Amino acid sequence: MKFKEVIKNSFVLVGYSAAGKWDGEMVYPIPQLWEMANKFIDSNINEIVGVCLPPRSDHYFYTCGIEIESVNFYKIEKGMTLHTFPEQKYLVFTHVGPAKKIPNTYWNLWRVFDEEGYTIKEGMPEIEIVKVNMIGKEKSEEYEMEIWVPAQ
Repeated sequence: MKFKEVIKNSFVLVGYSAAGKWDGEMVYPIPQLWEMANKFIDSNINEIVGVCLPPRSDHYFYTCGIEIESVNFYKIEKGMTLHTFPEQKYLVFTHVGPAKKIPNTYWNLWRVFDEEGYTIKEGMPEIEIVKVNMIGKEKSEEYEMEIWVPAQ
């Protein structure tokens, strides 16, 4: 599985958050958070971003929303969260295919991550990025998203 190393500048994410658990079949509450984040889609938004803390964990805190350059209070509603993250090196992998196959992609990327000798940078989020033109195509073979893993 191919990947690239990228240094991501610090960023601010505003969105909807919840604690979750991987139970082997379904990832809770990620689908619901992505559905809620769809409200951000407009002509000025190119992608929806999900962040997971900690990476590679069965119990996690997940936020799905948009990156913002400054705090635009008109976009922050009751029940939303705001998070800031520092600059970090990431390994970027690409998932292609139906969203239900994302767990297979994660299995493969973690194998490559380990084989290449990388370790997770503690305290940094794993990031999932979906271009808005992919929203609604989650069941198709053309669905694509990036998975960014914080590495050291």
